[in-house]
Amino acid sequence: MLRPFLSLIVAGAGTAAGLSMTWFGASAHARSAATMTSDPGATVLTILGVLLLGAGALSLAVHWVGILVVGAIHALLGLLALVVPFGNPFGGGIFSPVFQITRMLGVFDQAMADGATVFYFSGTALVAGTFLVGAALGVRSRRLVGPSSPKAVAVSSALGAVVLLGATTLLIVAGGAFVRSILVMFKYDPLTAGVTVVAGVLAGLAGILLRWSSVGAVLAGALVLVAGVYLFLSPTFAATLSGNLLGAYGLVMVAGATFVAAAVGGTVRGIDEVSEPVDAL
Repeated sequence: MLRPFLSLIVAGAGTAAGLSMTWFGASAHARSAATMTSDPGATVLTILGVLLLGAGALSLAVHWVGILVVGAIHALLGLLALVVPFGNPFGGGIFSPVFQITRMLGVFDQAMADGATVFYFSGTALVAGTFLVGAALGVRSRRLVGPSSPKAVAVSSALGAVVLLGATTLLIVAGGAFVRSILVMFKYDPLTAGVTVVAGVLAGLAGILLRWSSVGAVLAGALVLVAGVYLFLSPTFAATLSGNLLGAYGLVMVAGATFVAAAVGGTVRGIDEVSEPVDAL
């Protein structure tokens, strides 16, 4: 019982601290980038936040319960942000609980509220959350069933990498367009919302494929992470992409760090070190 509790503490604390630092730092970084100035403190704070988020996902090396809970919360709020049409409930629109929650963070700091809004309404929360849930279930299944054949490992690695890169591409293109339509044009776009939900489904599938191998997710996640760092540190280039807000707010980095850390954690938490009864897994 110690492992599940410890993983929950690590995943929860790492996620809460990491998101707070990322939201605050990324918002300050985006504002400075918009004025063509630099804010080294905001950049460092964002990167530290991303590392803490990675540490939370890495808790899979301890147990799968922690990221299952954190991922489920991310996925639920991210899904609600995308599928509940945004609008003023007093003007004929539908009440958006996620928007109200993110706006409430403005009581503490407006930059944090802005970062949280972009995180949820861009679909980053959904993609990261479904991947964590899928990874938790996939690694748990691997531990219960045992090692896979070399052919299954090779196929799942290739498929996992392709699916994860596809999910990231849809996130950047459709998620970036959706969050812009919400925050800039104050308009709900069902098409980009639906495509972003598909990105979440693909990310969850990539997480489940960790059941057979983590190699593909590690490689694809590393590529996403490198691209995210580049987009974050090169706001001029990021502004030319449809997902510029994701790059400027460090959310591509967040997705990449989550993919890599969870996949590595799944590798560490392998069948070889099982010493607990199956019922305790």
